[in-house]
Amino acid sequence: MDTGVIWIPIVAITGSFVMVVMVVWIATRGRERRARYKADVQMKLIERFGSSTELVNFLQSSSGQQFLEQPQRMTRDRAVGAITGGLVCTFLGAAFIACVFALRDDGFWVPGLLLLGVGIALFISASISLRMARQNRVQAPGTEP
Repeated sequence: MDTGVIWIPIVAITGSFVMVVMVVWIATRGRERRARYKADVQMKLIERFGSSTELVNFLQSSSGQQFLEQPQRMTRDRAVGAITGGLVCTFLGAAFIACVFALRDDGFWVPGLLLLGVGIALFISASISLRMARQNRVQAPGTEP
């Protein structure tokens, strides 16, 4: 057997793992940068107030309420994205499993079950995120829960 042929699967598998790690690393760094930028903007906004009464007045206004609700909206948007991804993965998994019965080919079980599992995990993740967001609501001073 040629020694060059032996290296093809090793390089392909290693390369695919390296690619996945790089994609996750780049996505994480981008998310961290965005979070740091948003925190800086919010801190600069809060620093502009000269006294605590000005800050309280701002937080009681409609603009202040929108400022406080921004993290909740972001959590809700992420949960909606997870639900969308869950729907896509669940239906793709179900389609692969349907191919097992329609085409009488057992080769569709693995991708079908994997996609179905990922879809269900995304649904569970979204429901936990929404439940945690409801429990951790921030209330503005002087407002009722």
